[in-house]
This record gives sequence, C-alpha cells and structure tokens, in this order.
Amino acid sequence: MNYELTIFQSQFDNKPHKRVSLSSWVKFVELLQGLSNQKGEKGGNNSSPLISPAMFQDGTTRSNKSVTHWGAWCAVDVDDGFHDITVDVLKEKLIERFNDLDFVCYSTASSRESLPKFRLVFKLDEHVESDRIKSFWYAFNTDIGEIGDPQTKDLARMYYVPACYPNAMDFFFDHNGGNAVNVSAMIAKHPYVERSGNTFLDRLPPEMQKAVIEHRKNSLN
Repeated sequence: MNYELTIFQSQFDNKPHKRVSLSSWVKFVELLQGLSNQKGEKGGNNSSPLISPAMFQDGTTRSNKSVTHWGAWCAVDVDDGFHDITVDVLKEKLIERFNDLDFVCYSTASSRESLPKFRLVFKLDEHVESDRIKSFWYAFNTDIGEIGDPQTKDLARMYYVPACYPNAMDFFFDHNGGNAVNVSAMIAKHPYVERSGNTFLDRLPPEMQKAVIEHRKNSLN
C-alpha cells in the first residue's frame, strides 16, 4: 500500500497538483525526518511547505468537497496537557500510551520548553475514502481521549512540515510499534452520528454539551 500526501507551497496555495506517493511507511517517515532538519518559517508567502493526507479530484482546488481520500495516514495536533516536561519524558509517555501503534511525533512552530506542542502522525491500515473521513476522525479522536485539535476534522486540512522554526523547541522522533490504526474497526468501535442541529443541545459547543448532560444526570439523581 502506498502512503500519499499532497504538498502546498504556502498557506495561500490551493492547487493540489503536487502529490507524493511512497511505497512504505519507512520511506514516509524518512521523508518527514529529512524535512525536520531544515529551517522553517510559519505564515506568509515565504513560509515552509504544508502537507495534507488528502488527495483531490483532478482539476480542482483545495476544498472539502474535492477530497477523494486520505492517503493512509492522519495527524493529531496536541497543544496542551504536557507542561514543563523534557522531550525524553514526553517520548516515554507517548510510547506508553500508543505502544502498539506506528507513529511520528514532531514539534510545531509554537512549541516551547514550558509547553511542548507537537503533531502526532499515525499510520493507517488503508486509504480512507471521503465519505468515511468524518466517521473515522470522530472515532479515532474519541478513542485517543479527544486530545486532538478539533479543527483537524477538516477533510482538506493541511499541516506545516516538520522543521526548525524560529524560537521553537524542536524535536522529532518516531515509534515503530508494528501496527497501523485499523480504520474499519475504529469506525465500528465509536459510531458517528451526524447531528441534526435542530435541538438546543446540538447547537452548543461540545464542552457545553457535556456540562448540560452532566447537569441533567445530577438533576435526575
């Protein structure tokens, strides 16, 4: 199975014609690791490139409706929850938590010693067709404790490549646990139900929904 990605030259680039297909997860990791040693810049016309797991219909621009599938990987941005720890400790904690999975971890541009911020890139066992992406992302983010930035549910989301960004605490490591995320099993484990948006609860943000549900439970008790 090939691991695919689309490359965008900057945040303003919306032409998804630059595609890369790699024949193994090892080669995919090597590509990311090679990028991690280069100087990076976030934002502006001279920014570092961005990558996306999304593949797009020929002749279209980057948008959710033009996505055909994800190329056998997904990414999770973690911006909180790991204050004042070293990279070695962070690595130990992540390997302990995701020991049975193959993943890459690399720092993002806003990573600091007081608060490491990073991206986790997970290996999937298949390409995820567009009509299953929402279901998969919901299931996977639920399974890992909703540590991911909810914006990454965007089908066409792109991510800055790993690099040495100004003033950032940079790090890069990978874990070869031997397993890919089983997409079909994950979707079956946490079924996704499209919200109608017609009720008071549906219109609330997720955190407020949880608070309202908890209040209702306490009232019943």
